[in-house]
Amino acid sequence: MAGTHSDGDQWFESLKQKADRMLQNGQSKITAGNPDENPLASWKRNKVSVTQLPDDEHGILRISIGGGTDLPFECNYLTFRGEHGKCVELLRRAIVALEEGPLE
Repeated sequence: MAGTHSDGDQWFESLKQKADRMLQNGQSKITAGNPDENPLASWKRNKVSVTQLPDDEHGILRISIGGGTDLPFECNYLTFRGEHGKCVELLRRAIVALEEGPLE
């Protein structure tokens, strides 16, 4: 099983490198926040780490979700900007749209 651990380490390192590149290029500010930006709230439920960041400057609800069930380790997250209840409602509508799939 040593190979599995090694594969997980390589996977994590490549993910970290991608995150570092995105941070350097300013690509993560909308969802991950600016370096000087503090979360308004954070919690972990149902194996998902949730973080609420300050509102978007234009008042746009923003939600970022990532993770998965087949990853080498648990790293499920949800980050959002905007009013909690409005983001929950947007997610409910998004789940319905995703379940319905493309129009044929």
